[in-house]
Amino acid sequence: MARTLPTPDGTRRSTELAVASSLTDIVDGFEWAAELALSWVQTGRTGAMPSYWAGLTDRPMFYSRDLAHQALGGHLLGLDEENLAMFQHFAESATARRRYYPLWAFTFDGEPAAIDYRSDDDFVRETPAPYELVEKSIEQYRWTRDRRWLDSPALAAFHRNTVFLFTDAHDVHGIGAAGERAANDIFAGSPTYNEIRTAPDLQLAGDGLASQWAATRAYAEVAPDPADRAEADRRAASLLRLFEERWWNEQEGHYVPGFTDRGPVDVFALEPSWFPAVKSMIPAGERAQRHLAYLAEGLEVSPPPNIEAFTYLPEAFGAYGHDAVALRWLRHLIASRADYPEVPFTVVSHIAAGLTGLRPTLEGDVETRSHLPEGEWIEVRGVRIGDAELTVRHDGDDASELTVTAGTQPVRWSAHFPDSTRHAVVPVGATVRLTP
Repeated sequence: MARTLPTPDGTRRSTELAVASSLTDIVDGFEWAAELALSWVQTGRTGAMPSYWAGLTDRPMFYSRDLAHQALGGHLLGLDEENLAMFQHFAESATARRRYYPLWAFTFDGEPAAIDYRSDDDFVRETPAPYELVEKSIEQYRWTRDRRWLDSPALAAFHRNTVFLFTDAHDVHGIGAAGERAANDIFAGSPTYNEIRTAPDLQLAGDGLASQWAATRAYAEVAPDPADRAEADRRAASLLRLFEERWWNEQEGHYVPGFTDRGPVDVFALEPSWFPAVKSMIPAGERAQRHLAYLAEGLEVSPPPNIEAFTYLPEAFGAYGHDAVALRWLRHLIASRADYPEVPFTVVSHIAAGLTGLRPTLEGDVETRSHLPEGEWIEVRGVRIGDAELTVRHDGDDASELTVTAGTQPVRWSAHFPDSTRHAVVPVGATVRLTP
């Protein structure tokens, strides 16, 4: 179903994203989420820059943390100009005076949100946010093929400054990992997204470390200077080695969520506990399976009190093939019918990209992997990757189809199955069906 929305120049545009599936609750959830997400678009309203709501419903603003997580859903719904404008706004705010932190939130006219900003020394800031903005802006390039995501002066400087200068300025333990001195005052800087205070003395947190690793790894692939690529690659490898050597608790069978100045903390700490899985930082294998089991148990015993925290769980479990658990939490989000913008935006991306395993590579190829229960099917239409428009279909793990409905060149496709990967080149206007 086509949905229309305003453009920055005052005209109208449409998004063709649509879902059909044997899982009728997923289809209903997608329709609800797409309509609600688009209702939060602010573009075209008097005084508003190209933007959409990304924060609490009683705060007419866009927040860095929320935007980073909503951006993929935004792209899938046709909000590329909004994404670019908001990301650039955060990038421009990350000055040396602010020790390379971007501001936490802006109102829709582009002004700093007064509730979160008092001065350049006194504003809300949390370590994972700048790294997520780097990672997710590079991810947007993969989906859009728009060089502005890499080459615009604000974003190019922000990417490099965050990976190198921000990290060095906030290396509180002198080991190459960014953090803050404590997590009990977000206006002084917190190392974690967790504002529930399950671990108030954290100085290094799992969500900060995983976000830093993901951003550094992403930058290593796109940095224009070969020396920067090599240094980012070295730093990413060092972070992963640090994580494997110091964060694993063999006796308890999971990774710790972080460190204070006295050593490791071992509590179920929500975001610091599950972000290493969200970012696929945990190498596949026994440790990953034990940590995912720990997360599943912790969520049953001590679920987060805020619905937005659940929006990360389909990614955490889906990344490691725990598809039934990922689907369970996706259905939890759908059943909540929460107005909080992060919920509908991420429901869109969890369905359209998550259940299909749809992922563009840096080279412009496409990968898929079904995350459906046995015997179920899904078809997602109107997905834009670069100038191509695609339809992807999965029939359980038995077969996958890719249709290139529009574009200027064939699409190279890798279809992943549980025990094999098949490859094809799909011409414009053609459908290719692959089986294991």
